[in-house]
Amino acid sequence: MSRLSGEQVKIGYGDSTIINNLDVAIPDGKVTSIIGPNGCGKSTLLKALSRLLSIKEGKINLDGKSIHATSTKEIAKKIAILPQSPEVPDGLTVGELVSYGRFPHQKGFGRLTAEDKKEIDWALSVTGTSEFRHR
Repeated sequence: MSRLSGEQVKIGYGDSTIINNLDVAIPDGKVTSIIGPNGCGKSTLLKALSRLLSIKEGKINLDGKSIHATSTKEIAKKIAILPQSPEVPDGLTVGELVSYGRFPHQKGFGRLTAEDKKEIDWALSVTGTSEFRHR
């Protein structure tokens, strides 16, 4: 089953088309790799799938609903993108970085709840990164 999919997606910048007529289905509960040479549209696709970049044509659905008909907060609860970067902000631990994924689930600027901490522990565990929590 695929919770995130795109049909006949056309993506680009200005008058330039980067991806044309793409059908894609990201399998639920699986690790998915997007591979290709530099400049082929991998990052562009990720931006479009997460609604950071508008598509020119086609449709992208999350849980059977258009991502463009879904609130930003609801999208943020289901999709997170951590772009490649050569630098890690000083003083930021792995645990703190993972905790940022809980922001859309919080009310206002609240502190992490017991449920948030449980979800952070789970995420670190399933990714095999618990030992790096304080690094």
